[in-house]
Amino acid sequence: MNKDNYKKALDQIHASESLKEKTFEKINNHKKIDFVKILSMAAVVVLVFSVSLFEFKNLNQDENEEIKIANSEMLAQNDLPRFESMKQLRKVLSENQKIARGYNGEIQKEDIATFDAASTKSSSVTTDTAVSENLSSLDYSKTNTQVENVDEADIVKTDGTYIYYITNNVVYIIKADTLDLITFLKYDDNQTARFSPYQLYINENKMIVLGNYYEYTENISRAEDSIAYDYVSIRSKNMAKAIVYDITDRNNPEIIREVGLDGNYINSRMVGDNIYFISRKYFSFYSDELKDEEILPVTYDSSKSNEYSSISYKDIAYFSGTQNYDYMLVCGFNINDKEEAKVESFFGASDDVYASEKSLYITQISYGENYIYNGCKTIIYKFDLDSSNIKLVAKGEVEGYINNQFSMDEYDGFLRIATTIENYDEPISEIEDETTVTVNIGERKTKNALFILNEDLKEVGKIDDLAPDEQIYSVRFMGKIGYIVTFKEIDPLFVIDLSNPENPVIKGELKIPGYSSYLHPYDENHIIGIGHNTKQTSSGGITNTNMKISMFDVSDLENPKEIFSEDIGGSYAYSELEHNHKVLFYSKAKNLIGFPVSLRELQYRDDKNGFIIFKIDLENGKFEKYGEILQKIDYRTNIDRAIYIEDKLYTLSDSQIVCYDLNTLQMIKELKVEN
Repeated sequence: MNKDNYKKALDQIHASESLKEKTFEKINNHKKIDFVKILSMAAVVVLVFSVSLFEFKNLNQDENEEIKIANSEMLAQNDLPRFESMKQLRKVLSENQKIARGYNGEIQKEDIATFDAASTKSSSVTTDTAVSENLSSLDYSKTNTQVENVDEADIVKTDGTYIYYITNNVVYIIKADTLDLITFLKYDDNQTARFSPYQLYINENKMIVLGNYYEYTENISRAEDSIAYDYVSIRSKNMAKAIVYDITDRNNPEIIREVGLDGNYINSRMVGDNIYFISRKYFSFYSDELKDEEILPVTYDSSKSNEYSSISYKDIAYFSGTQNYDYMLVCGFNINDKEEAKVESFFGASDDVYASEKSLYITQISYGENYIYNGCKTIIYKFDLDSSNIKLVAKGEVEGYINNQFSMDEYDGFLRIATTIENYDEPISEIEDETTVTVNIGERKTKNALFILNEDLKEVGKIDDLAPDEQIYSVRFMGKIGYIVTFKEIDPLFVIDLSNPENPVIKGELKIPGYSSYLHPYDENHIIGIGHNTKQTSSGGITNTNMKISMFDVSDLENPKEIFSEDIGGSYAYSELEHNHKVLFYSKAKNLIGFPVSLRELQYRDDKNGFIIFKIDLENGKFEKYGEILQKIDYRTNIDRAIYIEDKLYTLSDSQIVCYDLNTLQMIKELKVEN
């Protein structure tokens, strides 16, 4: 094959995100690679994907299978196009099956089984009554959320009197002041059904547990050929569930409602008394023999019926140009009424979720032609949240990809979104001999951008070409000011004035070694950064030297300063906070901030896990180590969360909850929760 043919082959590659990441991680370290080896590893996967996608986009060539999804009326209403017939949906799923087999080989059929809500067992360990205390005056931890008045589910919650905690597939309710186990909810786990609680909310005398329900059936096939063996295929039905409990009597939580969405639980938010949650269903098997009801996604709402309810094909919207072939279901319901849950369904699943009090934003990465050289786009779908109603109102797109949910923020009706834009130079082929062609893929290019979109998700302002050759590591928006940390060799902290949406302006920039993976507001003039110090290696690369926590003074927008910092651990120090903001322990009133840490060393026998807390002393300019709880790494006792209630600190792990005096960090009591 000559170099022109190799160039043409390369131009046909439109790989998945995971393949892209794996391939270009190697490319970054080795600019010169053997193209024959790349082609042998990726061609089958990538070209099958490309051909299948090509066929999918050109289904209208078959008159009998023509897809006429889009129409001007729908677009004028900011609605997505929807399928017009089961024939159309079946054709799309058939093409999806080809792509799925290209990646994974033959895939077992997913069976639709009869739904049976997972039962709960309540074991009353102590006698207690309904909450009668006035909780408004108590000082206790809240989940670290992105947006005020928009709650996010977590594995632990407290109302100041009780602690509600999920571990080992069990939900525990504990009396906080005595650390007595009030009750626990253990779900049936057998060969045919299982519910795994994942996260929860507390809303006065309601507890909402979210998780995944799995139901299994066995299909034993007797082979007619005496030489062949019998086989057993395991078929499963997955459902994301929200179970609402009345916990007026904490001894005996009572299920009052269950809502289920086909697929696996992805994300959720709670605004007031309304829950919004999202599931993703991977449709891995298609056959013309499947019945319609086996193809259509289903929902479940115990306030309506004890049976599944199929979603009609005409109610399934389609994300045009998607490379994601999953169903996504978005549900809203009120925990205090019996109105039927509102569900929107889509073909093409989500990536990141951001919510304000009135809007829900779901993003999706889209790869166009030759995205390796032209980059990807982030598609944004905006939903209005009106009580428990969910309505799609706008669709927009921006260049690049976002870092996480903190890359988005809504303010005064405008959406601000920060992205990293990445692509590669065109490859140059060199023929080494008759069998080998070496391809220089070219330099990886990155830049960053901030886009401001109006209520219709139309661009009204932007800053592009921000920090060329770097990428975004953290973002935080605080009213009319935005903070963006990018990194390659040093850590530029950009301070951006967003007061005029049509003309955002970079006001200041601070360059220091290292980077911040997470930014947390302290007050209007200060922001805390948690990340790593770095240094250059002898080979010219960059490596971490230790973790650090920094205080930035941003009172002068044009002259941001790091006014003090504190180093943590060594080169291998790490905290879950770097990718999960919910683990943060924070009290502005007490001036305390903390997070779990993993302190690993080259000699693994010295590895430790624990929780570290700092006193924020702004007046004297320092983070003073308030205390740390460290132990040898053990997955059973590694601290996952820490919360406080008044002057008591509680650490939570898979096997135990430990109560400390917050003033002295002396242990008060320990509760084992292993089952």
